[in-house]
Amino acid sequence: MSRLSQVFLIIACLLLGGIIGYMARNNSSGSVFGQQKKVLDVLNMISALYVDEVDDQHVIDAGIEGMTEALDPHTTYLTAEQVGFSESEFQGNFEGIGIEFDIVHDTLLVVTPLASGPSSSAGIMPGDRIIAIDTLSAVGISPMEVVRRLRGKKGSVVNLQIYRPYSSRTFSVAVVRDKIPTYSVDAFFMLDSFTGYIRMSRFVATTADEFKEAMKKLLEQGMRKLIIDVRGNPGGYLDQAVEIADELLQEGKLIVYTKSRNGGIDEMSYTSTSGGVFENREVMVLVDRGSASAAEILAGALQDNGRAKIAGELTFGKGLVQRQFDLGDGSALRLTIARYYTPSGRRIQRDFSPGSEGREEYYHESAEGRDGEKLFKDSGSLEVGSDVDGVTVYRPKEGLFSESGGIVPDFWVVERPVDDFYSRLLTEGVFDETALRVIDDPSSAVRTFSEDEKRFISAYSEDAMAEDYLRKIAAEKDIPFDETVFRREKPAMLTAVKSRIARQLFGIEAQIRVLADESDKMLQFARYYLRREAS
Repeated sequence: MSRLSQVFLIIACLLLGGIIGYMARNNSSGSVFGQQKKVLDVLNMISALYVDEVDDQHVIDAGIEGMTEALDPHTTYLTAEQVGFSESEFQGNFEGIGIEFDIVHDTLLVVTPLASGPSSSAGIMPGDRIIAIDTLSAVGISPMEVVRRLRGKKGSVVNLQIYRPYSSRTFSVAVVRDKIPTYSVDAFFMLDSFTGYIRMSRFVATTADEFKEAMKKLLEQGMRKLIIDVRGNPGGYLDQAVEIADELLQEGKLIVYTKSRNGGIDEMSYTSTSGGVFENREVMVLVDRGSASAAEILAGALQDNGRAKIAGELTFGKGLVQRQFDLGDGSALRLTIARYYTPSGRRIQRDFSPGSEGREEYYHESAEGRDGEKLFKDSGSLEVGSDVDGVTVYRPKEGLFSESGGIVPDFWVVERPVDDFYSRLLTEGVFDETALRVIDDPSSAVRTFSEDEKRFISAYSEDAMAEDYLRKIAAEKDIPFDETVFRREKPAMLTAVKSRIARQLFGIEAQIRVLADESDKMLQFARYYLRREAS
């Protein structure tokens, strides 16, 4: 037997062993064995007769990926490298140098060195540019390559060449890698004297602990109402969403349950316990079409139990449960084994078609399919008053989206569509590059704010300089400058630049603070609603 067939036989046995055992227990026919032999026959033919030499691993990976594509969009095959990255991200720690980075115009920027991490200890500062990693140029580097080069075993050394724009100085620094915690709570702060805000970007092994710590600090500052932001949150660990819901629900409330084909351990239900830190005070959850999986479980549990109002858009609709089966070479199969349901029995998973085309359509669903104005036209849904400019808010008619999958918000916030000109400036990185140019400009006042985040957020403004650079960069990228749209969207565009300056100077929480204060319409509606309820 060829090496290709030997390797595939091991993997095939791991993949199909459970199915074969199940069929044998149920006195099924041996058709699975026949299908397995067919696959091995094809592999032998490829290995022996194909015109060129065959990359065994490539063919095997492609074959397994083909099998997963025939199922659902969330059953996936991960290579050993992908498993390693995924586990480090979701376990809440990895070994590396501890920076949050961004890439703007082929430049590797240090957004922020993580507190008490190796980079911070080595003197790396927000806004520094990494121009080389271990003598290899970092200009034009991809995000994945940055991760590959900067991560490594604890105790190993990586040599960085740094350019610091404030001093126009280039220098080298050796950073000793260490264990780095990763965080899923991007920001938490008080919006006013009684309203706390927590934004979670995903659900990893540490999310519930991060949430509790954020709650503790906000309660110490006098929080009486809470806005939880899970917009763009793709999900993650179910148990973390359950634990957070438990902190907000009184004892004995159903949080979520699952149903599977085979029953047994794949069917579970979760119920709240006593002693939550915020069981009786008002909560609002912000969602959008990017909120999925564990984010939907949290929102659905709070909504069905009458514990929170949900504002935003219809969520993604990912309600399938995956279990990871590790394979002998370090790769893994994430196989869907059950479906999630909210406490009231709503199906979270939206419809999909199997196959590669169905998967592509599933992930690139037309925005028109969730266009709020079109969805609510003549639907009988109630338009809700709001003092927030640029948005229309609806209360969806009961049952309107009962078969849609996802979580239907109590308040569907419809923002004015993004103009093509604004969208192009955003997607081609004009706002990011404008922020970079402002920071690098020796005449910019931003340098006087570089150590005072609070003062920057409240007082920094260089609109003329930002507009000048924005126009220049748009011209460099051959983007026709639409004066009509610019006049209308100028405040939002300048806020976009300021928020990116804040991110480069102070980190992502500062960026979120700027947007919260100046341009986040959905958050502004949530604050309006909570104030109205209080009065």
